[in-house]
Amino acid sequence: MNLESVASELYTSPLAGFVRARAAAVAAAKDAGEKELAREIGKLPKPSTGAWLANLLVTQRRDEVDELVSVGEALRSAEHKRDPNELRTLGRTRQQLIASISRLGSDLGDKAGTKPSAAALHELEQTLQAALADSDAADAVLTGVLVRGLTSNGVEPVDLSDALAVSTSAAPRAAKRTSKPKLRAVDTTAAERDLDEARRKLTDAEDRADNALDTIETVRKQLKDVKPEVDRLTAERRDLKAQLAAVEEELATRSAERDALNTTLEDARHDSDVAERAVSRARERVERLSQDV
Repeated sequence: MNLESVASELYTSPLAGFVRARAAAVAAAKDAGEKELAREIGKLPKPSTGAWLANLLVTQRRDEVDELVSVGEALRSAEHKRDPNELRTLGRTRQQLIASISRLGSDLGDKAGTKPSAAALHELEQTLQAALADSDAADAVLTGVLVRGLTSNGVEPVDLSDALAVSTSAAPRAAKRTSKPKLRAVDTTAAERDLDEARRKLTDAEDRADNALDTIETVRKQLKDVKPEVDRLTAERRDLKAQLAAVEEELATRSAERDALNTTLEDARHDSDVAERAVSRARERVERLSQDV
């Protein structure tokens, strides 16, 4: 295991899982007793989406990228020779290649789990333009470990500072243009201490962002699982409410009947008491009259 091979794998792995993959690589290096390597791996910054797309193209569609680089070399040669016909032909080829390779990059990103935004695709196109315009930029792109996108104004050399995760043997000219590897031991200067602190904060922010994305995905799955039960209980509550309304209606009807019967019963009891008193008086009168006869 070495930093270059780890970086090559990390920078073409799914972008959404970069932080987790980096943490796994750090753990593997520590388990192997490679503490310094683990420290350097931990400093690998998450690439921009446009740079990540360029890395995917280099590893998965290398022929198309090599063709683009060859057109760039031919364009520079034509410019040196001042051949207008060749420049026009190569210019048209350049635009067609950039458009087709950008579409390929978009498809690769989508398949790898990250749908590129318009800004990310613009960054990719700018990077491809830079590779066409500058041989050192082309070498940097071909490493497959770009951290950020590249830009070219067509006149000045492309700025490659901090563009690569590591300096690699795959692009000696690009390595020469970058003053120091992206991942270097922390020295005692205040500027480098500030840079390491900024990297640490960036790593923390990336970890929080990935954790938040994981939480969102987990909650979405939980919501998806809970929804059918909520729908079932909602329907059951609706049915129970309908049943309760029917029961309450029947209860009200039966209660009214009960009240009416109680009233009738009270009236009958009153009539019975009155009748019994009348019977008693009539019996007494009959008995008196019987004695007089």
